[in-house]
Formats: sequence, C-alpha cells, structure tokens
Amino acid sequence: MEKNPACDNNQPEFQCFLCGVCCSRYQVRITLAEARQISEKLGIGWEEFLENYTDSRWPGETSLLLVHKNKRCVFLKKSAGEPVHMCTIHPFKPSSCIQWTPGPFRRECREGLQTYWRLDVDEQGRLTGKPEDLERFNRFLASFPASAGEPEE
Repeated sequence: MEKNPACDNNQPEFQCFLCGVCCSRYQVRITLAEARQISEKLGIGWEEFLENYTDSRWPGETSLLLVHKNKRCVFLKKSAGEPVHMCTIHPFKPSSCIQWTPGPFRRECREGLQTYWRLDVDEQGRLTGKPEDLERFNRFLASFPASAGEPEE
C-alpha cells in the first residue's frame, strides 16, 4: 500500500471530505435560538419546525435535537452518484456542527474514508491505500473551493 501526505501531521487541519458519517451517527443538539434561526431562514413556521425537524423524545427545555430521516440528519442530502453529502443549512448551521472537527483519528472520518474511498489511515495520520484510490481521492479534494471541506454558499 502506498502512503499519501493528504492527512500528514504537518498539515494544520484534516480536510473534511463530506462523507456524512458524523451527520448520520449523531443527532445534533441545538439551542432554541438556533432552532428559531433555522426555521426562519427556511421559511418554516415554528410549530411545523418542531413537529417535522426535531425529536419529540428529547426532554430538553433549553435545547432540541434535530431528527434523523433516512438514517441521517434531516438536513443532510446525498449528492446523486457522488460520495458526497451536503448540509442544506450550512450557511446557518448550529454551533455543535461548527465545533465538530474532522480528523484522521476520528472513527467517523476513518469509516467515511474506508466506505467511500477504500482508504485507511496509518499510525502517523497519513492516508494509505491503492495508488489509484489515493489519486481519485486527491483529485476530489482538489476540486473543493478555497474554503476546504466547506460547500460554497
């Protein structure tokens, strides 16, 4: 297996590659203010937002949980024919999503690399895999806008 410096420890950040595993594994906790902002930005009435986009099982009085549909965050959409998932509320995503940082040692990122790209991460945090898979992944990353891992708004 060849190694690739795409996730080398010398790089300041591990670039999110939009696999969506983190958004499929966890329910996002949001404040009431964030919930109101999302409902307003989407033009959805408050009661409709609560009924269709939040988990009624959550007992929180100052926060809510976003519901999962199709085994992922209700606001995560898979791009047709691509190993990419896009957040439909990215420009005003909740603080818990903003604070999530991808990394070569996060099991969610490793799962996404393995599932969508057939790549692994070695002990030093570098990508390993077949040269053609590494090349395909690097071409994909190179296609991202300057704000790496962040969809254009």
